[in-house]
Amino acid sequence: MKLHYNIWIAESYSCQNDIIQHLKHSNLSSHLTIFCSHSLKRPELKLYADHFVQQPAVADSAAWLLSQCKLHNIQLLFCGKHGQFIEKFRHEFSENGIQLITGAIGINQHDHINNKFAFGQICAALNLPNIPATQVQSRESLIEAIQAYQYRYHSICAKPVYGVYGAGFVRLSDEVSYFQHFQSNTLCNTQQFIEAYAQLESPIDYLIMPFLTGQECSVDIACSNGQILALVTRIKFKFYQECYVEHPCHAICTTLVQHFQCDGLINIQFKQDDQGVWHILEINPRPAGGFAYTQHTGINLVAELMAEKLQLALVRPEPIAVVQVLPVMQSIKMDDTH
Repeated sequence: MKLHYNIWIAESYSCQNDIIQHLKHSNLSSHLTIFCSHSLKRPELKLYADHFVQQPAVADSAAWLLSQCKLHNIQLLFCGKHGQFIEKFRHEFSENGIQLITGAIGINQHDHINNKFAFGQICAALNLPNIPATQVQSRESLIEAIQAYQYRYHSICAKPVYGVYGAGFVRLSDEVSYFQHFQSNTLCNTQQFIEAYAQLESPIDYLIMPFLTGQECSVDIACSNGQILALVTRIKFKFYQECYVEHPCHAICTTLVQHFQCDGLINIQFKQDDQGVWHILEINPRPAGGFAYTQHTGINLVAELMAEKLQLALVRPEPIAVVQVLPVMQSIKMDDTH
C-alpha cells in the first residue's frame, strides 16, 4: 500500500515557493499533497502548491491553522516564519495527530534563540566561539557600552536584541559623516546613532559588540529533534554564492542544534575574525531566503526533513562538494483582480 500524506506549508519568508518546488522535484512528491498559506497575495504559491489558502497574520494564526489542519486531514504542519507563535500550541496539534515543525521544540528554546543576548550568553556557557556583547536599554548605558568597546576593539557595531534579516544592524564609526548612513544603511556615525537612539520614546534593547571583519557564512540545516539530518554551508560573494557540503563550522552546528533542540529547516550564521577564527552570529529557526541555492550540491534539505518526519525513502544523488551558484530573478503574473 502506497503511503500518502497531506502536509501544510504555512507562511514563510521569500523561500516558501522554493520549499514547495524542492518537494515537488523530489521522489517524495507522489506521496504528498501540499497545502500552503500566506497572509499576503502570493500568486506563485497558488501556482505551485496543490492547494493555497489565505491565512491570518502569523501572530494570530495558530488557532486558524489548527482548525484548517483538522478540516483537511493534515498530518504535518511546517511553519516557516515566527514559529514561536505556533509552538505554544504544540500539545493541541499533537492531540490531533499533527506533527508540528516550528524550528525548535519548546517555547523556551525559541525564546533563547530569538533573544540574541541570551543566546550569546548560552553559547559562552557552552564554551562555543560566540561574540562578546553588552545589552543596552537607555541612552546612558548605550554611551557607556560604546566607550568601553571602542577602547577594547578596533571596530564596533550595534544590533537589536530581537529581529530578523539584520534589520537595525549598523556598524559604528567616529570617522564617517552623518550623510554616510543614507548612502550605506549599515554604516553610521557613532554620535548620530546615539542621538537617534535618545529620541526613541520607548528605547529598543540593543547589543553593542565588536565588528568582525572576516568572511561570513550561512549554514542551512535540516534537523529533527536536535539531530542534524543534512546541512550545506553558503558563502556570499558579490554576484554569486559558493555552497559547501563540508565546512569547519559544521561541528559547531551539531552542538548548537542539539542544545537548542532545533527541529525543522533552520539557518545558522557565522563570521570570521581577522585571525580566521569562526564565531557564531545567530540561529534563525526558519529557512533562510537563499537556502534554495543549496540544491545544486545534490542535497535537498527540505526533502531530507520530510523523509525523516514521514518515514519515507528519499532518493539521493551523489552530492557535489563545492558548487558556485548565480542567483536569477523569476517573474510571476498576478491575478487579474482590481
